[in-house]
Amino acid sequence: MLDWFEKNWFSLFVPLIVFVSFTILAFFVRFKFSKYIIDRLKSVKWAGKEILISNLTIIVFYWILILGAYTAVELSPIKGQIYIIICRVLLTVFFVSLTYVIYRTLLGILNLYSDRIKKPLFIPFQRLKTALVITFVVLVILIIFEIWHFPTTPFILFIILSFLIISFVLRENISNFIAGFEIINGEIIKKGDYIKLETGEEGTVVNITWRHIEIKSFDEKILIIPNIRLIKVKLEILRKTPKKAKEPFRFYTRLNVKELTGLKAKNLNELLKYINEVPDSVIFYHTHDFIEEYHYLTPQPSNEFALWIGNVLGYETLAEKLSTIDIFEFSNIGEIRKRISDIIEEYIINNPSEKNCEEGEEFHFIKSVSVIMPTPYIAYDLREFLQILKFISSNALFFHIYEAKLRVGKISNDFSLWLSESLGEEKLAEAIMSIDPYMHTIESIREKIISIMENYLETEVTFG
Repeated sequence: MLDWFEKNWFSLFVPLIVFVSFTILAFFVRFKFSKYIIDRLKSVKWAGKEILISNLTIIVFYWILILGAYTAVELSPIKGQIYIIICRVLLTVFFVSLTYVIYRTLLGILNLYSDRIKKPLFIPFQRLKTALVITFVVLVILIIFEIWHFPTTPFILFIILSFLIISFVLRENISNFIAGFEIINGEIIKKGDYIKLETGEEGTVVNITWRHIEIKSFDEKILIIPNIRLIKVKLEILRKTPKKAKEPFRFYTRLNVKELTGLKAKNLNELLKYINEVPDSVIFYHTHDFIEEYHYLTPQPSNEFALWIGNVLGYETLAEKLSTIDIFEFSNIGEIRKRISDIIEEYIINNPSEKNCEEGEEFHFIKSVSVIMPTPYIAYDLREFLQILKFISSNALFFHIYEAKLRVGKISNDFSLWLSESLGEEKLAEAIMSIDPYMHTIESIREKIISIMENYLETEVTFG
C-alpha cells in the first residue's frame, strides 16, 4: 500500500490541489462576485433582480464545484467502471442543481407578484405553485433515469397506473393534501387566526396539517375541518389580534318577575300621585320592561303611561308629548320619573277638567322584580366577547344595556364601560353607545353591536 502511494502520490496530489482551487474560486464567486453584480445593477428597479442574481450565484457556485470535481477525476488515475459511476454522479448533481435553481427562481418571482395581491386566498397562484413543484419533481426523476440508463417506459406506466389507483382510493385525502399545500405554502391561514365558515363552524386555529386544520371553539371543543372544505366555502378570517383586557367581562343575566302593587289610577290626578310615590322598580317596568314586551308597536311610545293616556283617556296631545321623551338621555330612574311627572302636572294645570276612565280600564301599577345571576361566560378580549355576544340570551343583553345603566346607576351600558376602561377602546365604546336602544329591538341591537365589532376586528371575507 505504501509503495503504491509512493508511486502515485503525484497523480493523487494534483487532483486534490485542483479541486481545492476550484472550491476557493466557487466561494469567491458566491460571496464576492454576486455582491459586485448587485452593486453594479443598483440602477435597475426591477424587484426580482435580487432573486435572479441570488439564484444565478448559487448555480454558478455548484457548477464550479462540479467542474472542479470532474477535472480532478480526469487528472486522477481512476478509470474503468468507477470512473463511469463518478461521472454519472457528477452529471446527476449538475442537472438536479440546475433544475432546483430554475424552480427556486420561478417560485421566488411567482411569490414576488402573488404577494402584491391583497387577497388571502388567491387560488390561481397557489395552484400554479403546486403544478410547478410537481413538474420539476417529475423532470428530475426522468433526468436521473436517463443518466443512469434505467428503463423509463415501464416505470412511467407503473407510476401512471399507481397514481390512478391511489387517486381513486385516496381521492379525498389527495384533495385535502393538495388543498393543504395551497393553504400552508400560501400562508392563507395561520395559527392564531380566528375563522368562521359559512357552514357555521368558527374558532381559533390551533393546528394546521396537510390534511386538515384544527380550530378551538369557544366551549373549548377541538373541531377538525378538512382542507378541501376551506378551499370551497366562504371563509371569514379575523386577522387583527385583539389585546387582552385588564379585567375580563363577566356576562350576567336576569330573571324578571312582574308583581302587582295593588295600586291603580282611573284619572290623571291619581296617575300623577302614584308616579311620584311608587318605587323606582315600578317606573322602570312601565318604561323599560314595557319597551321590551311591546317593541312591535308602531309608532312605539317610550313608556306605558303615554299609551294608556292616549288610548284610554283620549288625551292624545299629552300622550304624544310623553311619547317624545327620550329615555336614553337620562342617567337614572329618578330623572325619568321627574320628567314624566312634570309633563303630566303641567297638562293638569292647563287643563283642569277631570276625566275618569271606564271601569276595568284603570292603569295598574306593576313592579319589576329582577334576580341578577352570573352566567358561565367570561370574555378576556374582543374576539371572545364577540363570540359570546352572538349566542348570549336576550335577558343578558337587556340587563347589560338597559338595567345596568338605570337601575344599577352606571353612566353607560356595561359593554361600552368595559371597552373603554378595561381595553382602552374609546372609539369602539362610543360607537356602541351611539346605538339608541329605544329605537331598536333587543335583537336588532345585538346585530348592530356585532356588525360594529366585526368591522373593527378587520374581518377578511374570502372565497374558495
